[in-house]
Amino acid sequence: MRKQPMNKKVMTLVLLILSSVTLGGCTAVALVDAAASSTIGAGKLAVKGTTAAIGAVVPDGDDEKKKKKE
Repeated sequence: MRKQPMNKKVMTLVLLILSSVTLGGCTAVALVDAAASSTIGAGKLAVKGTTAAIGAVVPDGDDEKKKKKE
């Protein structure tokens, strides 16, 4: 009768180890995905800011195009 509780403890331990290894892999993937998303988001923001700054400094003739349409 003592073997049954021991088997249950061993099985529980094995399941805990397997689940922690499996979930650890998912956590690593989630962290890498979050880091990549943040980097891409920061890159997009930098490009938009640079484009807006260049657009404000360099005249591109928008006023001339508006005058021609009228």
